[in-house]
Amino acid sequence: MKDTFYLRLSALLMALLLNASTLSAVEKEQGMDEMWGEEKLSIQATHPSLKWFTEDKYAMFIHWGLYSQMAGVWNGKTYYGIGEWIMHMAEIPVQEYKDYAKNFNPDQFDAVGLVKLAKAAGMKTIVITAKHHEGFAMFDSQVSDFTITKATPYDRDLMKELADACQAEGMRLGFYYSQNQDWTEPYGGNYKGERPKGYTPDDFNIYFEQKVMPQVAELLTNYGPIALIWFDTPGNMPKEYSARLVDLVQGLQPDCLINSRIGGGYGDYVSLGDMQIPIVRPKVDAWETVDTTNDSWSYAWYDQNWKSPKAICERLVRVVARGGSYMLNVGPKGDGSLPEQAVESLTKSGEWIRAHGEAIYGADASPFDQGFSWGDITTKGQELYLHVFEWPQAGVLRIADLGAKVVQASLLRDASAVDFTQDGSILELNLGSKVGRDLPLISVVKLILDQPAQVTNPATQIDGLTPVTLLAEMATTEGCKHSDYRWMEKFGEWKHDYFIGRWGSEDAVATWDINVLEAGDYLVSIEYSSENDAAGSEWVLSCGDESITFVTFESGFDSTKSFQPGPPRYRNLSVTLGVLNIPNAGLNQLQVTPRLLKGEGIGLKGIRIEPYR
Repeated sequence: MKDTFYLRLSALLMALLLNASTLSAVEKEQGMDEMWGEEKLSIQATHPSLKWFTEDKYAMFIHWGLYSQMAGVWNGKTYYGIGEWIMHMAEIPVQEYKDYAKNFNPDQFDAVGLVKLAKAAGMKTIVITAKHHEGFAMFDSQVSDFTITKATPYDRDLMKELADACQAEGMRLGFYYSQNQDWTEPYGGNYKGERPKGYTPDDFNIYFEQKVMPQVAELLTNYGPIALIWFDTPGNMPKEYSARLVDLVQGLQPDCLINSRIGGGYGDYVSLGDMQIPIVRPKVDAWETVDTTNDSWSYAWYDQNWKSPKAICERLVRVVARGGSYMLNVGPKGDGSLPEQAVESLTKSGEWIRAHGEAIYGADASPFDQGFSWGDITTKGQELYLHVFEWPQAGVLRIADLGAKVVQASLLRDASAVDFTQDGSILELNLGSKVGRDLPLISVVKLILDQPAQVTNPATQIDGLTPVTLLAEMATTEGCKHSDYRWMEKFGEWKHDYFIGRWGSEDAVATWDINVLEAGDYLVSIEYSSENDAAGSEWVLSCGDESITFVTFESGFDSTKSFQPGPPRYRNLSVTLGVLNIPNAGLNQLQVTPRLLKGEGIGLKGIRIEPYR
């Protein structure tokens, strides 16, 4: 089974990355939970501080530590991958890594400038790595000598400087703390040295009692009000340790939020997988996506793949439109300065965000479960904000089944009117060809309705004007399975391939509900992967009485090499199937089913439907 094979190997890769011991079959299936915690909490999102969390929408993440000074290089050799994991990747001995701290002197660090940048970027909170897996405290801890104030030439507590700057600028402050992994602590999780004689796994309690609990207490005691503690990689840490941390945080700072990566089913909100921008709305009350300005989390000299200001704004909107919050990371250099490209992207995207804050801050999710080919929607009561990422070639947008009448339509940036007609359930906006050209990023059309939108048909809309891709995430399945295969690529950035596979029989079917606004002919393409034993399978794509029969081919392996050996990945093929006539407007079902099944069939990623002119 291809997806099971992928899941098990992916979980095994996680175990290798974490230097974990042998995993049981169940634990292998739960590899991502060990990395990122559970995405289904055992408590409801009722913490009072979730009000600001769900309203603010946008935060800055900062990965900074000794690894930033190394910048991906150890003993003259570059180690491509997750910059903050260089101790693991280069197999640096514990004492050598600790001794390296004498090279860390961030004399260019400017707490005030950093906070002002976050504010200019439109962010409301800063979360910084107080202690990452390397075990190095970026603050003045009294329970360890491996700290910035004791082990380096830098004799100031930069966390105190940052806390003071945040309070002066009205910025919330949060701390990242690696509660399970500590590579330089003999009793910590995944210690990289030789364990003390007589060590047993129960000795983790020594590390937890003597370092974790007191350091978290220091962070919550010495730096003023803390908005949240961001825990990470709970691994196999017993649940009782997570519970004790929860009690500690609640006892010292009751207003402080805790993310789901504390483990054990605890947490006030869910942190999704790294760099995960969901296609459909997650079924949790409060959640966030964490992302980076380039590919690596910490600074690495080789990573120049900076996200453009437009890309940052689009990803923020997509997250808000699905009901979440977005935390975007930047990795300072070892001297404390920020890469110029990151500063430029954050500043320019911030100009757009602050100018369009009405459509971001305090906004609710789109009334539709997924976005549109042209962009996405955020809402506030009777107001809808259409974020137009790609200006429509014809200058026209169509939306159906809002369940409300449009009273007014205008551009948010200058309040200029937008012509529209609303014939029955179909709203048509005439944007024209020039409106989008004088704004470098995203235009926002504000709609005022006569009542809050009540979408009567949540199916994906085929508007007859723009191409639409029906992704695997959007389908319902019977006799086949959804699978999500994730991997790390060139600089440690997470990628994922979501597909429908494990076709159990020729009765299996994947179904997409579509709301067709204009009947007619559509050009259909399909994206899939296929193992060799599934090559030559025959399939039928149908809509009502109309159908296309096609044969799939072996797709071969993806030649993309990740930074570290991992499971093989099958390449996705994009194939044009032909023209499908959809004779009736309104609710339709598009289905894919095997006609002659070989092996377990294909990994179906998505279907593209394009008006045929």
